[in-house]
Amino acid sequence: VGAKTWHFYRQDNRWVVAVQFTPRPVTQVSRPIEYGCIGIDMNPGAIGWAYVNSQGNLKAEGSIPLQMGLPSGKQDAQIVGACLQLAALASTYACPIVCEQLDFATKKAQLRERGRKYARMLSSWAYSRFYQILESILSNRGISLLTRNPAYTSLIGLVKYARMYGLSSDIAAAIAIARRGMNKSERLPRSASAYLGVNPRKHVWSALNQLNKFIGRCEVVNLRHDYYGVSNWGLLVKADVEHPCRASAKRKR
Repeated sequence: VGAKTWHFYRQDNRWVVAVQFTPRPVTQVSRPIEYGCIGIDMNPGAIGWAYVNSQGNLKAEGSIPLQMGLPSGKQDAQIVGACLQLAALASTYACPIVCEQLDFATKKAQLRERGRKYARMLSSWAYSRFYQILESILSNRGISLLTRNPAYTSLIGLVKYARMYGLSSDIAAAIAIARRGMNKSERLPRSASAYLGVNPRKHVWSALNQLNKFIGRCEVVNLRHDYYGVSNWGLLVKADVEHPCRASAKRKR
């Protein structure tokens, strides 16, 4: 805090003390995102984080545990502690943090794929409060917080990074969010795109949408841990084209 001016005056038969101060300018700690960034993905039970370098390659990752259902006071303290850990990581790597755009309805819909009970664990208050506190803590420490559209980041994480690095789904999604923050491409393998009949002129999300629909009807991938058993998505899609998977209304968990 810079210079301070104290004011003493009476109001409603009481003495009132007020202080006026000029905040010191905050030194920017995080470098431009082109040098690397930390992506985060908040879920019930944990916040997955991943640091990627200037090429978009994973260099460090981890998970910050969260306990849902705490009283508001304890929940606030837990959120502050998690945000301070993220701020320390960003200071260590001198990089910005990238998170999903604040949209609780969309987040709940994504979590519902893992089961309605799982989706109910994340409250609207905890979700919005986390990003509110995170933005405040980071801005006071000269660390940039960037937001990106999280569309298909969970799918990208499971398909491309979970098996590759042996990571949990939240950390894998954090990689996808970090890379999206750096405008890195997330294209599907050519073989998978070819068998899906993807139009190369369309946005890559069109291919991801088709892959998501394919997974929704394919019996090979029923649970989230089934993604770790798929080594070649092109062969799996080819098998579906030649011998269509039986349509089902199963829900990903």
